[in-house]
Amino acid sequence: MSPRTKEQNDAIREMRMNQIMQAAAEVYLEKGIHLEIRDVAVKAELGYGTVYHYYKNKHMLLEDLLWDALYRAESAVLPALTGDGVSLHKAESFSRLLLQECVQDPSVFILLKTVADNFHHFPGNRFIKLSADFQERIYLPFVEMIREEIGSTSPEKTANLIFGSLVGCAALNIHHNMQSEMDVDSIVDMIFSGIQAKER
Repeated sequence: MSPRTKEQNDAIREMRMNQIMQAAAEVYLEKGIHLEIRDVAVKAELGYGTVYHYYKNKHMLLEDLLWDALYRAESAVLPALTGDGVSLHKAESFSRLLLQECVQDPSVFILLKTVADNFHHFPGNRFIKLSADFQERIYLPFVEMIREEIGSTSPEKTANLIFGSLVGCAALNIHHNMQSEMDVDSIVDMIFSGIQAKER
């Protein structure tokens, strides 16, 4: 049997890392910061040594998980950020896209929840850069949309309220195993109708 090519090795590595990330997100939803590498290995149906080969500790794994989630979140809301194929109400479109991504991808929910908690479960200052990038690439553009579209006197507070509502709704769906699919459109409509009524 001939040895694998570099491309084959890269493909296997990417597949393994995706498998580990998905398992890590599932375990984090069950155990939070108390997850261990062995828990992830069991969930991913991989050997402990295999997971440990990629991640020496759970903090490295969670850091990768959250950075990957930031890229996924940014990609999900890109149509609202660029104005491509969205309605005049970019902030509502942004919120729909973000909530939909939270429901479909647990790592994005974990990112938003972790940002909302100000990374207080994580040791040291290793998430300062991630927090700053989230602010720059997700949060501040959303605040600007709210400033322009709603004319809020306090767009940051309004953005925080919306983000908190989205995280809370996603948490109910994820942690309570709701059988019916979440009605993202109705939830976002309800949030924004309440905000717009208050701002008038």
